[in-house]
Amino acid sequence: MKKILALALVAVFGLVAFGQEIPRIALILATGGLGDRSFNDQSYWGAERAAQELAAQYGVAVEDVLSYVEPRSIAEFEAFQREFARTGEYTIIVCIGFDQAPVLAEVAPDYPDQKFVVIDAVADAPNVASILFNDWETAFLSGVVAGMMTETGKVGVLGGMDIPLIRRFVQGFTQGAMWANPEITEDDVLVRYVGAWNNPILGKELALGMYQAGADIIYGAAGKSHLGVFAAAEENPDWWAIGTDVDQAWSCPEHADVIIASGLKRVDLAVYTQIMKAVEGTWTAGVLSYGMVSDLGIGTGIAVGRQDIGDYISASYSEVEIPGEVMWKVVQAVFGILDGSIVIEIE
Repeated sequence: MKKILALALVAVFGLVAFGQEIPRIALILATGGLGDRSFNDQSYWGAERAAQELAAQYGVAVEDVLSYVEPRSIAEFEAFQREFARTGEYTIIVCIGFDQAPVLAEVAPDYPDQKFVVIDAVADAPNVASILFNDWETAFLSGVVAGMMTETGKVGVLGGMDIPLIRRFVQGFTQGAMWANPEITEDDVLVRYVGAWNNPILGKELALGMYQAGADIIYGAAGKSHLGVFAAAEENPDWWAIGTDVDQAWSCPEHADVIIASGLKRVDLAVYTQIMKAVEGTWTAGVLSYGMVSDLGIGTGIAVGRQDIGDYISASYSEVEIPGEVMWKVVQAVFGILDGSIVIEIE
């Protein structure tokens, strides 16, 4: 799809169809940009789904409904947020990523009639919906798979940045691995941070270092950077990887032979739902949490194995055969999280 720049204005006749004002969506992606096959791409898919439905309803092109930008740095966020809001043309402006929140908390009050959404953080303003996810739940389930399937007794996590959001992934994964395999200690979970969301070359280098240090399964939580984990795993038949946010055996089919599972985080559902609520007039500001143990009870889970099992275990496109005892352990973990017998401790 052709990228629509924020600075471009649609001609007046393009905003109205059959006497009705066409809803318009603005999407400001996180700095990793499109092509990560997980977080940013998934956010875009949710916005695109809404745009396709609205375009069909109003008889216009998707490009008439959806505008999006890919900031290269955090410094660009404010300009994009203001440029979209200043036009007054957008039904809702969706901001992807935790590091947009501080900027949005300053920008949003200047445009009180504009609806905003921020994903993965809270922006304290009366016209912002802040969407959070229980990331530690999907990470815990990923850790269970790693703990059960490791042959070396060592596993790893590749994080994008050493920040609270990603440390919660690390904490959940570590606790899941230790719960599933009591022989694993915290010292057996190797952790490296790329320092960027869009550097798969460095991601591969760091992953190779963990593999060579004894880890045989690495969980990626680094956006586009952890595509390097999958590339590294391809170099040894005894190395495996776990993806993030979507079933990455599906989004990265060239690596379906090494991706044994993927944590699921339904950012696409959250983005789509917020857009449609804004269009339908049911949107509200405030903080909303997605997760197994949340008011919604949806939004996190895992893709592993060949079959859908309940609401939180989805079939994966992975080419790796997952033993039955691993699947049963994941089922037990899901029930434990839901009934409170498993409490994931996060900071």
